[in-house]
Amino acid sequence: MKLTHLATPLLSCVLIACSSEDLETANFGSDLNKNHYNYVNATQYEVKYHTANTELNGDERDATKDKYYIATLARNAEPKRIEHEHNVNRQISFYAQALNNNGNDRQIKYKVKQDQDYHVIAWQDNSKSLMLTLLKQQTNNKDDHFALRFLSNVDQTITVNNKPLSVAKGAVSSWHSLQNCTSDLKLNGQPVEFCNASFNNSYTLVINNQEIEEIITE
Repeated sequence: MKLTHLATPLLSCVLIACSSEDLETANFGSDLNKNHYNYVNATQYEVKYHTANTELNGDERDATKDKYYIATLARNAEPKRIEHEHNVNRQISFYAQALNNNGNDRQIKYKVKQDQDYHVIAWQDNSKSLMLTLLKQQTNNKDDHFALRFLSNVDQTITVNNKPLSVAKGAVSSWHSLQNCTSDLKLNGQPVEFCNASFNNSYTLVINNQEIEEIITE
């Protein structure tokens, strides 16, 4: 079925001139080449997101162009979930720009996996520079627990279930199961509440300067 589906656009392009972008679009349609992406603004800025596939021959596209615009999210806005088609074994460029903050932008390139959903997380480091992380969506649910993992904007040690946990800047921690949403997590020695989360679910917490900036539902 897939070979038959792919053959039709190729034949059409023999009969009429097609750009590589037209060909890329025409070749899509199979669920094997689609993933869901959850765009998250965990910054103090309003952030604009673009996403662009590479061309069929592997050449890079300019992801900053308006034609690759996905969404604009204000601080504390709900994440934006989309479905995006991609070429197998080709990189995708993800671009984020902090509006009203000239020159504060970030672009990453990533070869995504098939049938894998992702979070596209904009966050800011301690110097207020915009950062961008592509993170596989996962769950680690456990009955009567909150499953948490952490993305921090600085190297720091947090306390989880009364045990120290070292979290490196920009790296995502392993999963941890917590039962008490008011006391089992501490930042800088102080309990931090995350009671808007729910038992039996998994979350990624973005920590910005000793505070929870965003709780992302998996």
